[in-house]
Amino acid sequence: MPRGALAIDIGATKIALALVDSEYKVLRKIEVRVEGSDSQKLWKKVAESAQNLISSKPFTLTGVGIGSAGPIDVTKGTISPVNIPVWREFQFVQSIQEIVELDNVLLYGDAMTVALAEHRLGAGRGLKNLLGMVVSTGIGGGLIIENQVFFGDSGNSSFIGHQSIDFQGEICACGRSGCVEYFASGPRMVHRAVQDGWNEGSDFVQLAESARAGETISLRVIDEGTRALAIGIVNTLANLDIHHVVLGGGVSEAGEIYWRPLRKHLENESNLVGFLKGRVVLRQSQLNRDAGLIGAALAVMD
Repeated sequence: MPRGALAIDIGATKIALALVDSEYKVLRKIEVRVEGSDSQKLWKKVAESAQNLISSKPFTLTGVGIGSAGPIDVTKGTISPVNIPVWREFQFVQSIQEIVELDNVLLYGDAMTVALAEHRLGAGRGLKNLLGMVVSTGIGGGLIIENQVFFGDSGNSSFIGHQSIDFQGEICACGRSGCVEYFASGPRMVHRAVQDGWNEGSDFVQLAESARAGETISLRVIDEGTRALAIGIVNTLANLDIHHVVLGGGVSEAGEIYWRPLRKHLENESNLVGFLKGRVVLRQSQLNRDAGLIGAALAVMD
């Protein structure tokens, strides 16, 4: 019988679960909305979805790969996503192990699974070093160094979304001041636009539509958000002396209204760091919204 994995991608607004086969194809997927203030009710919906999937699996289940918004603790098997306040030090690995009755359950940061998938199968193929980025409800980073995922001590390397770029700035949900995520995530750009008088919608898709139509507030907010992201990216590239970035997530799907200012700011910021000047390469994810699931499966089946 062929083998495969259960892959789980935990984001700020939804949790995706999928069966992934040995060729890293997503066979069946279920999405759970993150809502409410009850930890166990949220877990129950995830557990029921996992049981639903594995009851119909067309292969031998090798294990479970998990990519979660951070912070995480790979030693304890716990997750504490900044944007899911009901889960703090939540024992996700042990809880999943009890459902699947397997020990082979691996926990990664969500952007690490994206970096792994893009490095092996997508826009990062052939690169020895790269920074993988997810820009959506939150912002995450993951690193491939010398062809290997770099975890750090607790599994939270390249925690870019909560890198402070303005120590006198507004307080982020994480408690720090002026984080990259405060300026550059989809919901935060929308929030800032609404504060400044934009009234043409309530989500980033609508904000991008307004910007394409030439609306000045949305154009300015996207410009500020992409500059904040570019600063966080260049800070990380400069620390590590690496030069390739693969970026995915819902916000990145907005097209040139987003990518044009991002490329401009990335070039401007990197040109101020002598050894990065002219060497930074920005690529868009090729695996799109399934990148995290594919990377989680890769982690557990590789």
